[in-house]
Amino acid sequence: MSYEELRKTDLFSFFSFSETGRRPMTDGMQEIHLKPGGFQEFIDVTMKIDRSQKVHQGVLYLDREWIGSPMTVSPFGKDLAKSFIAAVTPPIDRKKADNVANTIWSVQGISDREIAIQPQSPKDLVPELPIEELVHVFLGIEDKFEMKLEKSCITVENVTDVGRKRLRISIESVE
Repeated sequence: MSYEELRKTDLFSFFSFSETGRRPMTDGMQEIHLKPGGFQEFIDVTMKIDRSQKVHQGVLYLDREWIGSPMTVSPFGKDLAKSFIAAVTPPIDRKKADNVANTIWSVQGISDREIAIQPQSPKDLVPELPIEELVHVFLGIEDKFEMKLEKSCITVENVTDVGRKRLRISIESVE
């Protein structure tokens, strides 16, 4: 996927991402730094693109204390993570990556309550069982989850970055 195509996705339009800087890398790639329209102090995104503007890696950082814990989870953090995975994953891998995105969307803390405005029909439910290991990583209980797909690899891990505990979601091309 090209960076221009990525900029046309809901990730950019709904979350109002804009560039905050670019940095050339030694391998000929360029690293693009992005921030959303809101909650900027808790969120960082980088995209690694080649000379032809093809995206090779996307990384989303979310501050742990902002996205939540086993007690309560931020719906905005879940929505952003889900949208990031859907937008950055190469088209050929999206169907398999949907289970990762849907698992994140279904994460709830012990104190969270969900109130449905309309009754849910079976088609609205997550089609596959949530990935338990991924749920534990998203909640900060476990360190790392990784899924290798045909053309990409999705890694979700708890890290320390810029002196803060953060959740790092990376989608890297394996081509």
